[in-house]
Amino acid sequence: MPSILLVDDNPDIIAANFAHLKKEGYDVEIASTGVKALVALDQKVFDCIILDIMLPDIDGFTLCRAARTITHVPIIFLTCLDALDDKLKGLMTGADEYMTKPYSLKELSAAVKSMLKRGSNDGDVPVLADKVYVDMQGKMLHTPVKNVFLSQKEFELFLLLYNNPGQMFTREEIYKHVWSGSSDIGTVAVHILKLRRKIDFAKNYIGTIKNDYKSGYYLESPPADGVLV
Repeated sequence: MPSILLVDDNPDIIAANFAHLKKEGYDVEIASTGVKALVALDQKVFDCIILDIMLPDIDGFTLCRAARTITHVPIIFLTCLDALDDKLKGLMTGADEYMTKPYSLKELSAAVKSMLKRGSNDGDVPVLADKVYVDMQGKMLHTPVKNVFLSQKEFELFLLLYNNPGQMFTREEIYKHVWSGSSDIGTVAVHILKLRRKIDFAKNYIGTIKNDYKSGYYLESPPADGVLV
């Protein structure tokens, strides 16, 4: 049974959507705030997220970006914001669909079915019990622990190190490979720090970024027994 996370602070909308989607045969959970949604996403793997933008704590755009660091499942924005800029922003933050209120429940069902069908037919994300899958198009790392979305530069930096395990790269070499002179060289250390934080949870599968302040950075592969401390 596909599971759906509904994120909205309007009790009437939540009640209507919950009842309709349950009737359609989905397992549905509710979150009335962004924080509650993040807790739910940390505790359970959902097949689809239906997300409002106007939430009482954090806005839906921020929540969508955060969700994309831990899941690749379809995200549908369901909101009263109908300006073109809002729609573009929603899609740019990682949503797959943008619906505006008012809407019909049949329209919502059709969108959910379309998203779930698209996800089930997507051969880019194989289930691997003990390996890492790199989604080149989505810039995501799929691991047995969880999934993480990387920014463009984080992804390029990750690929450089991941495809050359154990090879030391100086800051200058990394800068040349990833930025090509379009930024300050100090950005290398900043992005290394961000990347470390994002992939640390999967160090037993990916490895650990090591550095020598005089020589540079390299990716230390995980040991054969799969345990890093």
